[in-house]
Amino acid sequence: MYKIISLLSLLIRQFCLPNPFECFGDSALLINWIAGIVMAPITYLIVGLVYDKGSEPAVGSLLYLVTYALLTGVLCVMSIFSFAWWWILILVATFIGAIIGIRSIGEKIEASRFRN
Repeated sequence: MYKIISLLSLLIRQFCLPNPFECFGDSALLINWIAGIVMAPITYLIVGLVYDKGSEPAVGSLLYLVTYALLTGVLCVMSIFSFAWWWILILVATFIGAIIGIRSIGEKIEASRFRN
């Protein structure tokens, strides 16, 4: 099952996800290749936060695909305004707020479990 998901993940990442750097014209493909090299270890580290290596390889591969697609989506949103610094700051602040909010909710849920 892992090999199938891994192959599908590779094909989807390579051929189905958009190039978020199209706003840069002729150099978009080169920038996308460089970003792909940088995004691979970042995606791996993010997935490693919730996935134990080797526990369920098919799940890990699927999580990698989803995380990579989400990061590509974030880059696509940033490209709407050609990666303007103010737009990137708004998105970073939004993501930090979302992470803090999700963490706070998780802590409240965890605390309520201990009370019961």
